[in-house]
Amino acid sequence: MRILVSGGSGMVGSNLIETLVYDGHQVVQLVRREPNPDAPIAEFAWDPEHGAFDSRMLGSIDAAIHLGGVSIAGSRWSAERKLLIRESRVRSTRLLSQALAGLPSPPKVLIVASAVGFYGDRGEEPLTEESPPGEGFLADTAIRWESAADAAREAGIRVVHARFGLIISRQGGLLAKVRVPFQTALGGKLGNGRQWWPWISLPDVINGLSFLLGQDAISGPVNFTAPTPVRNEEFTKLMSRTLSRPAWFQVPAPIIKLVFGEMGEETMLSSQRAFPETLRAAGFEWVYENLSDVLYQELIATRSDRWGHNS
Repeated sequence: MRILVSGGSGMVGSNLIETLVYDGHQVVQLVRREPNPDAPIAEFAWDPEHGAFDSRMLGSIDAAIHLGGVSIAGSRWSAERKLLIRESRVRSTRLLSQALAGLPSPPKVLIVASAVGFYGDRGEEPLTEESPPGEGFLADTAIRWESAADAAREAGIRVVHARFGLIISRQGGLLAKVRVPFQTALGGKLGNGRQWWPWISLPDVINGLSFLLGQDAISGPVNFTAPTPVRNEEFTKLMSRTLSRPAWFQVPAPIIKLVFGEMGEETMLSSQRAFPETLRAAGFEWVYENLSDVLYQELIATRSDRWGHNS
C-alpha cells in the first residue's frame, strides 16, 4: 500500500516507518519543515497550527496513520501547556481528516493515535473499548481528539482510534524517565502503588498498527495495551528485580500533587485497568504479554528478536 504517516520523527513513528518499508509498503511522510527532496521517504509539508496543507500534492493514498501531539509529561500543566497539548492533537487530526476526505479517491483507512487517558481515573473497574469516557483533562482531550476525525468518518473512511497505554521501550517514554532512578536505587512506588498501569511494548504497538491496516471490520476505538495490566507497585517490584537494585523509596501522593500538580495526578496516580478486547477478538498475537519479559528485553538484553510477527 501507499501509506501516509504523520508524526514520523517520534519513537513510534520512526519505528513504524522502518517496519512498513521493510514489509514492502510505500511510505510518504508529513513534516512541519521544508521537505527534503533527497530524503529516502517522500516528504510533504503541512502546518496544522495554521491550518495549511495542500493535499493535492499527495497523489493516491491507500491508508493514513496520524501520530501527532506534543508530550503530556515532563512538567506541570499551565493553562498554556494544556491548550498546546489539546490543540496539537485536535487541530492536526481535524486538518488531516478534512484533507483526506477531500481527496478525489480518499484512503480506505485512517488510524489516529489516542490514549487510555480517555477513561480517566477508574480505580478497579475493568475497561474495554465499550467503556464510557471518564473525567479530567486527559479524558476531555481524548474525546475532542477522537471527534476531530469526524470529517474522515463522514467521507466513508474507516477510522480507528489507537488508544495507547504506557509504551515500554528503552528508546523513550516511561522507561527512559524511570530507568536512571531505579538503576541508582532511587526508584519506588508512586502514592499507594495500587493504581493500574496499562502498558504495551513498542514492538506490539508497531505490529498492532500494521495489523489494523488489514482489518477491514475494525473501526472506532482500539485499546493498545498488553492483556496484563499491572499495578504501579508491581511495576516497581519488576523494575527492581530486573535491574537487581532495591526500590525502597515511596513518593507520597500529596508530594506528587504538590510538585507536579494536575499532570502528576492524571499521569502518575490515575488508574486505568484497560484490556485490549478488540485486538484479542481479532486474533492479534502479542510479542510481549508479560511485563517482566519486556523489561528484561529493554533493560538487560542486547541481542534477540524484539519484534515477532503477526500475519
